[in-house]
Amino acid sequence: MLVLTLLTHIFLCAQRGETALHMAARAGQVEVVRCLLRNGAMVDARAREDQTPLHIASRLGKTEIVQLLLQHMAHPDAATTNGYTPLHISSREGQVETASVLLEAGASHSLATKKGFTPLHVASKYGSLDVAKLLLQRCAPPDSAGKNGYTPLHIAAKKNQMEIATVLLQYGADTNILTKQGVTPLHLASQEGHAHMAALLISKGGRAMCRLRY
Repeated sequence: MLVLTLLTHIFLCAQRGETALHMAARAGQVEVVRCLLRNGAMVDARAREDQTPLHIASRLGKTEIVQLLLQHMAHPDAATTNGYTPLHISSREGQVETASVLLEAGASHSLATKKGFTPLHVASKYGSLDVAKLLLQRCAPPDSAGKNGYTPLHIAAKKNQMEIATVLLQYGADTNILTKQGVTPLHLASQEGHAHMAALLISKGGRAMCRLRY
């Protein structure tokens, strides 16, 4: 049964176009990763959706492997087909330690996905509070706008991420900032029925009489 499970796992990894380095990173095999890198493994090899071993290690919080890959010149801002960098992935998964390592290695907190979302947008959507705090401490702009004009506060308001919204406001996020359609964070909180979020935004200067722009 164990052999069958292992073979199935290897087959699935092969289907994803993963190299041995991808697989070792996924499994958290630090010594194997070190051996592969010493013997010429392509550190930025691309699997399905252009994921590199660094994306995989970042998603799973394999901090030591992230450090190893970066020491061997892995690109900290390598992007998937959707524009997700390892920092976006760490932000989505709440992996604050790997996010910190990536930032120390020069990863950009301002790069956007194809939808225009920065790592702070992603952390705000998924409630990754510690990562959001880290990004803001590293000077990620709290009012960065996606393609539709949504800021991290818009995202937090829509998703009812109270703690994230509180931190964003502490770092100066604009409560009345408009999307391209003229929508404020308060509009979104109200639409979704998030009463406590609406109260928070109003207490920080959100204008209850602000009208949508059609």
